[in-house]
Amino acid sequence: MAVSENKKDQLLQRFDFAKKQNLDLMEEIEQYARDHDAFETPFMEGYTFKTGIEALQEERDLVFNDENRKIVLSVDEDSKELDFLITKIEEQINHYGEMRMGLNIYFKSTN
Repeated sequence: MAVSENKKDQLLQRFDFAKKQNLDLMEEIEQYARDHDAFETPFMEGYTFKTGIEALQEERDLVFNDENRKIVLSVDEDSKELDFLITKIEEQINHYGEMRMGLNIYFKSTN
């Protein structure tokens, strides 16, 4: 049972971490785009600053909302879904890392 509780705690920690990464990244992209009037400027393959912000807002609204956090808190400690949910959130965290890397590369190329 302790292993399951660990997984539930891990899920909650990863959920909160991913939610914070989402918000931080969205704010950073929006601030840069506003300061440099760069909303339509591509910063990585498949994303302009505007579409990057929109994708992050959509993920926040659909995934990283208070209702889903309550669901995470109420997940049965023995649920077989915990590993799946942890994996999916890890994928989001990795995607945010890719977006941050694309942003950093863009910033370096403009300096």
